[in-house]
Amino acid sequence: MSLSDTETGGDCVDTDAKRLTVSRHAAALFWEKGVSATSGDDIAAAAGLSTRTIWRYFRTKESCVEPLLARSADRFLEILHRWPLELSLGEHLALDTARHPLDEQGIEDEWSGMRISTMTESEPALRTAYLMVHDRLERGLIPVAAERLRLAPDDLTVRLCAAAVTGAFRVIDEDVSRAIIVDNRKVTQAEALALMDRAINDATNGRLGGPVTT
Repeated sequence: MSLSDTETGGDCVDTDAKRLTVSRHAAALFWEKGVSATSGDDIAAAAGLSTRTIWRYFRTKESCVEPLLARSADRFLEILHRWPLELSLGEHLALDTARHPLDEQGIEDEWSGMRISTMTESEPALRTAYLMVHDRLERGLIPVAAERLRLAPDDLTVRLCAAAVTGAFRVIDEDVSRAIIVDNRKVTQAEALALMDRAINDATNGRLGGPVTT
């Protein structure tokens, strides 16, 4: 959604909060009823907003899930922005997730996001929303890759690594979501983090994952 230039910071925060609330309701309805059986009117009613407001916030009903899906991607990006140069990715992931545990709402959002992730295989419009979130993640990863590679943000290697890390994140997100939601398997946080560490190392041919040496 494009916000008006006249909106204040408080208005933007309020709008973001409302969009996230709508997103949570939309994800729940899609999971319970299916995408085709859920209308914009249904989402509006669940969120306590007018249908007109829903279409002002989102371009399609399926795009309503983007703020919810972005919670996981944004958290991952925040973790990487806190990554000290002297630590390997595996070391940092273990330490950072212990220092910044998810709260109850965060855990609930992760579960909802995993459910939507499993639905994207059979729902092309949801897949589009899912990939839009990962496109934003890729752009957010460029400064991280540039810092660790000691290269300019527009360097081809930096952009390729950002794309590779995004792809690794998406593949692990899909695999873990399928294992937990579809296969009803238990995947511990440590196991998921180990998979992410390995995937990023493999995807970048070892360029990202280790400590930065001076």
